[in-house]
Amino acid sequence: MKKSTLDFLVAHSEREYRDFSGSLIPGEKTMLGVRLPILRKKAQEIAKADWKEELKSEDIYFEEVMLRGMIISYVKGSMDEMLPYIEAFIPCVQNWSVCDSVFMKMDVLRTDRERTWQFIQPYLQSEKEFEVRVAIIIMMQHLLKCDEHGKTMQRLRRVSMTQCVSGNATQKVEEEVQPEGMYLERVLQALDKPYSQYYASMAAAWTVAEAFCCFPARVYQFLKHNQLDDATYNRALQKIVESLIPEPDVKEAIKSMKRKGRK
Repeated sequence: MKKSTLDFLVAHSEREYRDFSGSLIPGEKTMLGVRLPILRKKAQEIAKADWKEELKSEDIYFEEVMLRGMIISYVKGSMDEMLPYIEAFIPCVQNWSVCDSVFMKMDVLRTDRERTWQFIQPYLQSEKEFEVRVAIIIMMQHLLKCDEHGKTMQRLRRVSMTQCVSGNATQKVEEEVQPEGMYLERVLQALDKPYSQYYASMAAAWTVAEAFCCFPARVYQFLKHNQLDDATYNRALQKIVESLIPEPDVKEAIKSMKRKGRK
Protein backbone atom coordinates (compact mmCIF):
# COMPACT_ATOMS: atom_id res chain seq x y z
CA MET A 1 0.00 0.00 0.00
CA LYS A 2 0.97 3.66 -0.36
CA LYS A 3 2.73 5.29 2.58
CA SER A 4 -0.35 7.40 3.32
CA THR A 5 -2.45 4.23 3.51
CA LEU A 6 0.08 2.48 5.72
CA ASP A 7 0.13 5.54 8.00
CA PHE A 8 -3.67 5.27 8.21
CA LEU A 9 -3.45 1.60 9.18
CA VAL A 10 -0.83 2.25 11.85
CA ALA A 11 -2.93 5.09 13.27
CA HIS A 12 -5.95 2.77 13.57
CA SER A 13 -4.10 -0.21 15.01
CA GLU A 14 -4.88 -1.59 18.47
CA ARG A 15 -2.41 -3.70 20.43
CA GLU A 16 -5.02 -5.72 22.32
CA TYR A 17 -6.98 -6.44 19.15
CA ARG A 18 -3.75 -7.46 17.41
CA ASP A 19 -2.89 -9.89 20.19
CA PHE A 20 -6.38 -11.40 20.17
CA SER A 21 -6.72 -11.68 16.38
CA GLY A 22 -3.18 -12.90 15.96
CA SER A 23 -3.87 -15.78 18.32
CA LEU A 24 -6.55 -17.03 15.92
CA ILE A 25 -4.21 -17.14 12.94
CA PRO A 26 -1.29 -19.50 13.57
CA GLY A 27 2.04 -18.22 12.31
CA GLU A 28 0.86 -14.67 11.60
CA LYS A 29 3.63 -12.25 12.65
CA THR A 30 2.89 -9.08 10.69
CA MET A 31 -0.47 -8.02 12.10
CA LEU A 32 -0.95 -4.41 13.17
CA GLY A 33 -4.34 -4.87 14.81
CA VAL A 34 -6.85 -2.95 12.66
CA ARG A 35 -10.49 -3.98 12.94
CA LEU A 36 -12.27 -5.36 9.88
CA PRO A 37 -14.97 -2.65 9.65
CA ILE A 38 -12.24 0.00 9.42
CA LEU A 39 -10.49 -1.99 6.69
CA ARG A 40 -13.72 -2.45 4.76
CA LYS A 41 -14.59 1.24 4.90
CA LYS A 42 -11.10 2.21 3.75
CA ALA A 43 -11.22 -0.36 0.94
CA GLN A 44 -14.55 1.01 -0.27
CA GLU A 45 -13.12 4.52 -0.35
CA ILE A 46 -10.06 3.44 -2.33
CA ALA A 47 -12.14 1.31 -4.71
CA LYS A 48 -13.98 4.48 -5.76
CA ALA A 49 -10.75 6.41 -6.28
CA ASP A 50 -7.35 5.67 -7.87
CA TRP A 51 -7.32 2.02 -6.83
CA LYS A 52 -4.98 0.78 -9.57
CA GLU A 53 -2.27 3.15 -8.42
CA GLU A 54 -2.75 1.99 -4.82
CA LEU A 55 -2.26 -1.65 -5.79
CA LYS A 56 1.12 -0.95 -7.40
CA SER A 57 2.77 -0.67 -3.97
CA GLU A 58 4.08 -3.75 -2.16
CA ASP A 59 2.56 -5.09 1.04
CA ILE A 60 4.36 -5.92 4.26
CA TYR A 61 1.65 -6.18 6.90
CA PHE A 62 -1.32 -8.51 7.26
CA GLU A 63 -3.74 -5.59 7.01
CA GLU A 64 -2.17 -4.41 3.76
CA VAL A 65 -2.78 -7.80 2.18
CA MET A 66 -6.33 -7.84 3.54
CA LEU A 67 -6.96 -4.32 2.27
CA ARG A 68 -5.61 -5.21 -1.18
CA GLY A 69 -8.08 -8.07 -1.49
CA MET A 70 -10.95 -5.98 -0.17
CA ILE A 71 -10.22 -3.20 -2.66
CA ILE A 72 -10.34 -5.71 -5.52
CA SER A 73 -13.62 -7.10 -4.20
CA TYR A 74 -15.26 -3.66 -4.01
CA VAL A 75 -14.24 -2.30 -7.41
CA LYS A 76 -17.25 -2.12 -9.74
CA GLY A 77 -15.45 -3.61 -12.72
CA SER A 78 -16.20 -6.30 -15.27
CA MET A 79 -14.87 -9.83 -15.01
CA ASP A 80 -12.53 -9.12 -17.90
CA GLU A 81 -11.03 -6.27 -15.92
CA MET A 82 -10.97 -7.87 -12.48
CA LEU A 83 -9.95 -11.50 -13.08
CA PRO A 84 -6.27 -10.62 -13.66
CA TYR A 85 -6.23 -8.76 -10.34
CA ILE A 86 -7.96 -11.65 -8.57
CA GLU A 87 -5.54 -14.13 -10.10
CA ALA A 88 -2.57 -12.03 -9.01
CA PHE A 89 -3.97 -11.73 -5.49
CA ILE A 90 -4.64 -15.42 -4.81
CA PRO A 91 -0.94 -16.30 -4.15
CA CYS A 92 -0.95 -13.57 -1.46
CA VAL A 93 -3.53 -15.49 0.57
CA GLN A 94 -1.69 -17.30 3.35
CA ASN A 95 -4.37 -17.65 6.03
CA TRP A 96 -8.06 -18.37 6.45
CA SER A 97 -8.90 -14.85 7.59
CA VAL A 98 -7.79 -13.10 4.40
CA CYS A 99 -9.31 -15.87 2.30
CA ASP A 100 -12.76 -15.74 3.84
CA SER A 101 -12.97 -11.99 4.48
CA VAL A 102 -12.05 -11.18 0.88
CA PHE A 103 -13.61 -13.93 -1.21
CA MET A 104 -16.95 -14.10 0.55
CA LYS A 105 -17.46 -10.55 -0.78
CA MET A 106 -15.99 -11.00 -4.29
CA ASP A 107 -19.33 -10.40 -6.00
CA VAL A 108 -17.89 -9.82 -9.47
CA LEU A 109 -17.55 -13.61 -9.60
CA ARG A 110 -21.35 -13.83 -9.65
CA THR A 111 -21.70 -11.94 -12.90
CA ASP A 112 -20.67 -14.95 -15.00
CA ARG A 113 -20.86 -18.09 -12.91
CA GLU A 114 -19.82 -20.43 -15.69
CA ARG A 115 -16.66 -18.44 -16.24
CA THR A 116 -16.05 -18.46 -12.49
CA TRP A 117 -16.46 -22.24 -12.47
CA GLN A 118 -13.78 -22.57 -15.14
CA PHE A 119 -11.55 -20.06 -13.36
CA ILE A 120 -11.40 -22.04 -10.10
CA GLN A 121 -10.65 -25.45 -11.62
CA PRO A 122 -6.83 -25.20 -11.40
CA TYR A 123 -7.09 -23.99 -7.80
CA LEU A 124 -9.33 -26.89 -6.81
CA GLN A 125 -6.54 -29.23 -7.98
CA SER A 126 -3.70 -27.20 -6.45
CA GLU A 127 -1.31 -28.66 -3.89
CA LYS A 128 -1.28 -25.32 -2.06
CA GLU A 129 -3.58 -25.30 0.96
CA PHE A 130 -4.96 -21.80 0.65
CA GLU A 131 -5.40 -21.92 -3.11
CA VAL A 132 -7.71 -24.85 -2.53
CA ARG A 133 -9.52 -23.01 0.25
CA VAL A 134 -9.99 -19.93 -1.94
CA ALA A 135 -11.53 -22.08 -4.68
CA ILE A 136 -13.87 -23.84 -2.25
CA ILE A 137 -15.03 -20.58 -0.66
CA ILE A 138 -15.71 -19.13 -4.12
CA MET A 139 -17.58 -22.29 -5.05
CA MET A 140 -19.70 -22.19 -1.90
CA GLN A 141 -20.55 -18.50 -1.86
CA HIS A 142 -20.77 -17.55 -5.52
CA LEU A 143 -21.88 -20.77 -7.23
CA LEU A 144 -23.73 -23.03 -4.79
CA LYS A 145 -25.53 -20.27 -2.87
CA CYS A 146 -26.04 -17.72 -5.62
CA ASP A 147 -28.91 -17.45 -8.11
CA GLU A 148 -28.80 -16.41 -11.75
CA HIS A 149 -29.44 -12.80 -10.75
CA GLY A 150 -26.39 -12.65 -8.49
CA LYS A 151 -28.38 -12.77 -5.25
CA THR A 152 -27.52 -15.01 -2.31
CA MET A 153 -29.90 -17.92 -1.85
CA GLN A 154 -31.15 -18.30 1.68
CA ARG A 155 -30.90 -21.53 3.63
CA LEU A 156 -34.09 -23.41 4.39
CA ARG A 157 -35.66 -22.24 7.64
CA ARG A 158 -35.84 -25.76 9.01
CA VAL A 159 -34.70 -29.21 7.86
CA SER A 160 -36.83 -32.15 8.92
CA MET A 161 -36.09 -35.86 8.65
CA THR A 162 -38.86 -36.13 6.08
CA GLN A 163 -37.03 -33.65 3.88
CA CYS A 164 -33.86 -35.72 4.17
CA VAL A 165 -35.30 -39.10 3.21
CA SER A 166 -38.35 -38.59 1.01
CA GLY A 167 -36.35 -38.71 -2.18
CA ASN A 168 -37.70 -37.29 -5.41
CA ALA A 169 -40.75 -35.70 -3.81
CA THR A 170 -38.58 -33.73 -1.43
CA GLN A 171 -36.12 -32.87 -4.17
CA LYS A 172 -39.00 -31.41 -6.15
CA VAL A 173 -39.94 -29.23 -3.17
CA GLU A 174 -36.31 -28.16 -2.80
CA GLU A 175 -36.14 -27.20 -6.46
CA GLU A 176 -39.22 -25.06 -6.01
CA VAL A 177 -37.73 -23.36 -2.96
CA GLN A 178 -34.20 -23.17 -4.36
CA PRO A 179 -34.59 -23.22 -8.17
CA GLU A 180 -31.02 -22.11 -8.79
CA GLY A 181 -29.24 -25.14 -7.35
CA MET A 182 -27.80 -25.80 -10.79
CA TYR A 183 -24.24 -26.07 -9.45
CA LEU A 184 -25.09 -28.49 -6.63
CA GLU A 185 -23.98 -31.66 -8.41
CA ARG A 186 -20.80 -30.09 -9.71
CA VAL A 187 -19.96 -28.72 -6.26
CA LEU A 188 -20.48 -32.09 -4.59
CA GLN A 189 -18.41 -33.83 -7.25
CA ALA A 190 -15.60 -31.31 -6.81
CA LEU A 191 -15.63 -31.74 -3.02
CA ASP A 192 -15.75 -35.53 -3.12
CA LYS A 193 -12.14 -36.45 -2.40
CA PRO A 194 -9.75 -36.79 0.55
CA TYR A 195 -8.10 -33.69 2.01
CA SER A 196 -4.72 -33.76 3.71
CA GLN A 197 -4.45 -30.05 4.55
CA TYR A 198 -6.40 -28.66 7.50
CA TYR A 199 -7.74 -25.37 6.12
CA ALA A 200 -8.80 -26.93 2.83
CA SER A 201 -10.52 -29.69 4.79
CA MET A 202 -12.36 -27.17 6.97
CA ALA A 203 -13.57 -25.28 3.91
CA ALA A 204 -14.85 -28.48 2.32
CA ALA A 205 -16.68 -29.46 5.52
CA TRP A 206 -18.22 -25.99 5.79
CA THR A 207 -19.44 -26.16 2.20
CA VAL A 208 -21.01 -29.59 2.69
CA ALA A 209 -22.84 -28.29 5.76
CA GLU A 210 -24.07 -25.20 3.89
CA ALA A 211 -25.24 -27.38 1.02
CA PHE A 212 -27.14 -29.59 3.47
CA CYS A 213 -29.04 -26.59 4.82
CA CYS A 214 -30.11 -25.67 1.27
CA PHE A 215 -30.55 -29.09 -0.36
CA PRO A 216 -30.96 -31.65 2.44
CA ALA A 217 -32.25 -34.63 0.42
CA ARG A 218 -29.38 -34.69 -2.04
CA VAL A 219 -26.68 -33.91 0.52
CA TYR A 220 -28.05 -36.51 2.95
CA GLN A 221 -27.43 -39.10 0.24
CA PHE A 222 -24.00 -37.64 -0.42
CA LEU A 223 -23.11 -38.10 3.24
CA LYS A 224 -23.90 -41.80 2.91
CA HIS A 225 -21.74 -42.30 -0.16
CA ASN A 226 -18.62 -40.19 -0.57
CA GLN A 227 -14.85 -40.29 -0.78
CA LEU A 228 -14.14 -37.63 1.85
CA ASP A 229 -11.37 -38.44 4.28
CA ASP A 230 -12.57 -39.27 7.78
CA ALA A 231 -11.57 -35.97 9.35
CA THR A 232 -13.31 -33.84 6.71
CA TYR A 233 -16.38 -36.06 6.75
CA ASN A 234 -16.76 -35.86 10.52
CA ARG A 235 -16.16 -32.11 10.48
CA ALA A 236 -19.02 -31.74 7.99
CA LEU A 237 -21.30 -33.74 10.27
CA GLN A 238 -20.29 -31.61 13.25
CA LYS A 239 -21.03 -28.39 11.41
CA ILE A 240 -24.47 -29.67 10.44
CA VAL A 241 -25.20 -30.64 14.03
CA GLU A 242 -24.05 -27.22 15.27
CA SER A 243 -26.46 -25.44 12.92
CA LEU A 244 -29.81 -24.21 14.25
CA ILE A 245 -31.60 -25.32 11.07
CA PRO A 246 -31.79 -29.15 11.36
CA GLU A 247 -34.52 -30.44 13.67
CA PRO A 248 -33.46 -32.55 16.68
CA ASP A 249 -34.16 -35.90 15.02
CA VAL A 250 -32.10 -34.84 12.01
CA LYS A 251 -29.20 -33.97 14.29
CA GLU A 252 -29.44 -37.36 15.98
CA ALA A 253 -29.41 -39.09 12.60
CA ILE A 254 -26.40 -37.06 11.51
CA LYS A 255 -24.56 -37.84 14.75
CA SER A 256 -25.14 -41.55 14.17
CA MET A 257 -23.36 -41.32 10.81
CA LYS A 258 -20.02 -40.40 12.39
CA ARG A 259 -17.19 -42.69 11.43
CA LYS A 260 -16.52 -44.26 14.82
CA GLY A 261 -13.12 -44.21 16.38
CA ARG A 262 -11.90 -41.62 13.91
CA LYS A 263 -11.18 -37.91 14.17
